[in-house]
Amino acid sequence: MSPDDPFKRPFPDENYVPPDPGDLRRQALQKAYEIAASISTDQSRPHAPPPPTDWRPVLRAVNAALAVAVAGWLLLAPPEWLPQRTPDLRSSEQRVIGLRLVLAMEAARVNAYRDAEGRLPESLAEAGGDPRSVRYVALDATHYTLSASDGGLHTTYDSTVPLGTLLSDGSRP
Repeated sequence: MSPDDPFKRPFPDENYVPPDPGDLRRQALQKAYEIAASISTDQSRPHAPPPPTDWRPVLRAVNAALAVAVAGWLLLAPPEWLPQRTPDLRSSEQRVIGLRLVLAMEAARVNAYRDAEGRLPESLAEAGGDPRSVRYVALDATHYTLSASDGGLHTTYDSTVPLGTLLSDGSRP
């Protein structure tokens, strides 16, 4: 064995003492502890994905903005299909004729109820009429009055008068 041969190792000298296996384990643990301590906590944690974005406040704000925009559009430039508040262009004669027609229809309902039941109804709704637009008052067991108004015009029907005169102009029976 020549000392020039790089592939041949000389035997340890005679004073060589092999290390204790417990010492080797302790040295390995010490080195692992040093390596672990040198790693920062950010590097040791796995990278978690960012939390999901909460879009609810953004959607609420967009919905509110859209609602305000649509309301402004309907207020400033209303479409044709939207009901418009327009002045009543009917003449007073047309309005009176309309009131008389409504009273004649309600009187016909009350008369039909009286003929079927043998008594006057307690209310116009009981006879099938609309109590919101016509006022019904039973005077006694056989007579009643109906009244309706349209703006400043007011028309009344008394059941003692024939129904045909309500629909005529009042001058002819």
